[in-house]
Amino acid sequence: MRRRVQVTVAAALLAVVAVVGTQPALGDDKPGGSSNQQSVDKQLAQAEAILEGVNAKAQQAATALARTNALLPGARETVARTQGQVAAAQVVSASAQRAATQARTELATAAQQVSAADTVVKHARDTVGSFAADAYKGIGMVNLGAVLNAESPSQLATNMAYLNLASGKQRQALNAATAARQAATEQRNAYVLKKQAAEAAASQASTALVGAQKAAAAATAAQAQVQGLVTQQTSAVNAVNAQRSGVVAQVGKLQDESNRIAAQLRGVASSPRGGPANGSLLSPGYLLKPVDGWKSSDFGYRYDPYYHVWQLHAGTDLAAPHGTPIYAAAAGTVVRAGWNGGYGNYTCIYHGKLRDGRGVSTCYGHQSAILVSDGQYVQRGQLIGRVGTTGASTGNHLHFEVRLDGDPVNPLRYLNV
Repeated sequence: MRRRVQVTVAAALLAVVAVVGTQPALGDDKPGGSSNQQSVDKQLAQAEAILEGVNAKAQQAATALARTNALLPGARETVARTQGQVAAAQVVSASAQRAATQARTELATAAQQVSAADTVVKHARDTVGSFAADAYKGIGMVNLGAVLNAESPSQLATNMAYLNLASGKQRQALNAATAARQAATEQRNAYVLKKQAAEAAASQASTALVGAQKAAAAATAAQAQVQGLVTQQTSAVNAVNAQRSGVVAQVGKLQDESNRIAAQLRGVASSPRGGPANGSLLSPGYLLKPVDGWKSSDFGYRYDPYYHVWQLHAGTDLAAPHGTPIYAAAAGTVVRAGWNGGYGNYTCIYHGKLRDGRGVSTCYGHQSAILVSDGQYVQRGQLIGRVGTTGASTGNHLHFEVRLDGDPVNPLRYLNV
């Protein structure tokens, strides 16, 4: 029964130590390092997409808040998990300590039994030794002579009985000595086993205590991380609040700028260079994908949960490394090429009119370099610029717009991304 208890304690101990020893580091921010980190990365990417168009300081404040908001659930989950590990490790440690105490008690009892067996062996040896000494001194021969020198039958019978008694005691002493040695050997063997069990139990108890201490340290670190994140969250909220009025004003300026672009493009459509109607413009798949990248953000209105404003994301973002070539989506005339506030380096190409008279333009924002100039005619697929992160941008990408009569529409209707 005790052996089964020790095996159970050892198995539970190994399980707890394995769990405590394999926990991921609390601040692990390696991309793809865990499902939790992937969730954090996704939330940060969403925040960056929403914040595109606000100034860098406001982006930093809101991104810090998004980061703490994303990390807190995982950190609190880690606290709960490590606290559970502490409870489990404490149970295992207490069980191991009890097993060690029991093993030490049994070892002490075994030591007493060995001592008692040694005493019996010593007494048996002394008795046998006395008989051997008597034989050496010839006392046995004297007794035999007394038997032979009996003067009467009754005396002979008495002497014979004494001699038989002496011989029986000798045999008993020899038998007792043999049995005592056997018993002492068995006690010593039992003692060795008890000693091994006590040492194993003590080792398990020590390991269990270390496991409990590690679990407690992990729980303390997890709780400290949560407290640190809460502090960061409070600081980030304050920073966001300090930037709110400026962000609202900046969003308004971006909308005003978009309206000015729309007015300029409508003017181009109504001018002599507006050109004749082209029925094939904006048919599905008509526009060439302007950059070798992947879609990172969609067209449409976004609600900014940090600064509590709605804003139109007037294009589709195509992420690509810095300097990636940008190509004209269709043939047309460059009507705008230069710096344009939050759009950074910005180019617009006018392509012609639809049958209903609306002018079609494409625009390209956040470029690191503009490779065309105002008034230049470009062919479909011609190199016009390179990907960058100029203006109000959170990373290298192309902000690609399609505008009808200057008003932005969803590029994905006409572009296969």
